[in-house]
Amino acid sequence: ILPENAVVVDLSELPLKIASNVITMPPGNQSISYTLEFVTEENKKDIHSPVLLFLALLAIVIFSLLVIRKIKREAPKKELHINKEEFLKKLESFNLNEDEKRALLYVLQKGGRASQAEVRTALGIPKTTAWRMFKRLERQGLVRIIKGRKENWVELKP
Repeated sequence: ILPENAVVVDLSELPLKIASNVITMPPGNQSISYTLEFVTEENKKDIHSPVLLFLALLAIVIFSLLVIRKIKREAPKKELHINKEEFLKKLESFNLNEDEKRALLYVLQKGGRASQAEVRTALGIPKTTAWRMFKRLERQGLVRIIKGRKENWVELKP
């Protein structure tokens, strides 16, 4: 007779009969090796399923939030409607140098919004000069500088 939850690991000879936790062996000196499995291991297995389910749900929620955030970032931005004639008249009232006028006209051609790097490349001016120029234009109320992740954007103010 074996204890409950016993798992037979080794027998010295083949048993004559096996019935649940009773093993009948032939006569003579016999040895039986067994291990006991405890119920606590089964309880641990039960704990893992809710934890795994929670982690899977958490991963799905995080993934969904990241996708929604990316979609919102890539959403088309509203077009700026700036009247070219009115804007040119407005420029005449300011004391602007030639580079500033060219930069503002370039941004106007691009629909009222362009990256500073794009404007700088198109006009062929150094990075610091472009940055200072746009800061000056922002103080005068002609543009708004929008700080992006990797680059700044310039938007004309109507």
